[in-house]
Amino acid sequence: MNAGSTPLLCPFFGKCDGVLLVNAADGSKEFHPRDRSGAKSMCDLLLELKPGQVICGFIGKPEKQKLSAAGIDVRVGSCSCPIDELVASFSGLPMA
Repeated sequence: MNAGSTPLLCPFFGKCDGVLLVNAADGSKEFHPRDRSGAKSMCDLLLELKPGQVICGFIGKPEKQKLSAAGIDVRVGSCSCPIDELVASFSGLPMA
């Protein structure tokens, strides 16, 4: 969620307001809002952006399978943790 000055992990995959891409190499961040008026789902937005890894608070089985089939490593993180902490501990997060 792009709430205020600090982005937070959204607990509801399909209701997220966008995707925050984090470059693990240099820490740069780029927010990609989801157009809620269109038919594009959060899953479709992620498939378009083609990240190698995704951290979400919750994801349904069909969406997880679709992203995994596209080669995206999907993990689940706590919505109470800062984004930077989740990114730094990605390999230790449980698989979705």
